[in-house]
Amino acid sequence: MSEDLISAIQQLLILGKGDQGRLENLVEILQKGKSLHDSDMQYLKMMIPLYLGSKEQESYQKNTENAIEQLHNEINHLRQQIDKTQRSGFEKYVGRKAVLFFVTVFVGWNALQSYIQTMLSDIIPSSVMQYVFPLNLLANYLDYGQVVWFGFLLLLISWPFIGAIHIAKFIKSRKISINSN
Repeated sequence: MSEDLISAIQQLLILGKGDQGRLENLVEILQKGKSLHDSDMQYLKMMIPLYLGSKEQESYQKNTENAIEQLHNEINHLRQQIDKTQRSGFEKYVGRKAVLFFVTVFVGWNALQSYIQTMLSDIIPSSVMQYVFPLNLLANYLDYGQVVWFGFLLLLISWPFIGAIHIAKFIKSRKISINSN
C-alpha cells in the first residue's frame, strides 16, 4: 500500500500538481516507514483521484506516460536553453577577443609604418602610401604623431594580462566542475 501511495505522490510531484513541499515531505515520511496524519491522508484522497484518476492499471499507465512525456519535454526545453546560453557566451567571448585582435593588428600596422613602408615601397606608389596607413595620416593631421606608437605598445602590454585573466577564469571553472562531480 505504501509503495503505491509513494508512487502516486511521486506522479503528482512529476506532474507539478498540489503542494510540492508537502508532497515531498509525505514521500519522506512514507519512505521512513511512518504513518501519515489523518489530514495528510484526506489531502491525498482528494489529490490522487483528482489528478491521477482511478486506481485502474490503465489509468496509472496513462498518467505515468503523461508524466514521462512532460519530463521529456522539460528536459528538451532545458537542453535548448543550455545550448542557447553556451552559444551566446561563446559568441561574446570570441567576438570581444576578435575585435581586440583586429584593433591591435590595425594599430600595429600603423605603428610599424616605417618598417612596413620600406617593404612595400616597391609595390605601392609613394603617392598612395599615406592612405595605406590611415591612422598615422589622422594622427599626423592632428599633430599626435607618437600616439599611434604609444597605443600599440599599450595594446601589446595588455594582451598578457588579458590572457592571464582568462587562464585564471578557466582554471577556476575547471576546479568548480571537478568539485561538483
